[in-house]
Amino acid sequence: MTTRRQVLIAGMSAVAAPAVIPRLARAEVSSVKIGSVFSGTTMQAPLLPKYLAEAGIKAELIDFANITQRMQALAAGETQVGYASVNGAILLASKGLDLVTLCNGCEGGWYLIGKPAFKSLSDLKGKKIAVQPGSIAQLGLEWKLRDLGIQKEVELVFLNNNDMPAPMRSGEIDALHGVEPIPTLVRMNGWATDIWNPYETPLGKRNVVLIASRSFIAKNPETTRQIVKAHVRATQELQRDNSSAAAAMVKILNLSPAIAAEAMKNIFYTSDVGGDFGKSIVAVGDIMQLMGQITSKPDWSKFVDTSFV
Repeated sequence: MTTRRQVLIAGMSAVAAPAVIPRLARAEVSSVKIGSVFSGTTMQAPLLPKYLAEAGIKAELIDFANITQRMQALAAGETQVGYASVNGAILLASKGLDLVTLCNGCEGGWYLIGKPAFKSLSDLKGKKIAVQPGSIAQLGLEWKLRDLGIQKEVELVFLNNNDMPAPMRSGEIDALHGVEPIPTLVRMNGWATDIWNPYETPLGKRNVVLIASRSFIAKNPETTRQIVKAHVRATQELQRDNSSAAAAMVKILNLSPAIAAEAMKNIFYTSDVGGDFGKSIVAVGDIMQLMGQITSKPDWSKFVDTSFV
């Protein structure tokens, strides 16, 4: 379902100043559209309009059903910034979409659960595992199945996350590797138990990043800076108190507060681009190429630009 949230306040006019004094920076545009998807790992998105309004920017949030729609809308200029799994962005960038990673967004946020009879991934030979196509969960799962040598003995069923609980409950699938709050919802309803900690792969907890198109950034550097600033502030808000994210999940997904609160324990909001952030993105691309998901990798010097943080 597409949802839109709009906030608008009057912009401030820049004041001319002598050359020796920097001109007051202001956004080049008065409105932006933000592409996202409603999940526990992208909860900064609904907070951005509040912070962008302070910079005089009207922000409209558009929730898409999947990563491909989000990134295609961004590349076409229908949105100006978006939240995406890093592997999904790499996949589309490798196909020529002019995408740039601006900032870290969220780490973790997914888990593999299955019927109580199964104790490990090896027990799922000949069974069905649901996973959302294009997600970091799919990449990590396929890497692990290959590492165990059972990739040809497990059937992957491609479903959007919100479509996973019903077939798990009915027994149509044997396990799911989903994004929060879906794994917690299914587990706490007693339909499945934890089987595998997915953060043990070379991907670690790498997941959501903030993305924009290079053409938008080139034309609107100060607007881009304000968007990243709003994202950092939204992240800090959730780090201090994630109750607003839990409340949104309760309202929109009709969850119990207990399930939402438990799901938040497996979601790690961050805007940190220090340490091995850039190297870890390259590592994701290496794994994607190893797994045959891409034949060539993006130009990393163009794909990652954290200078606005």
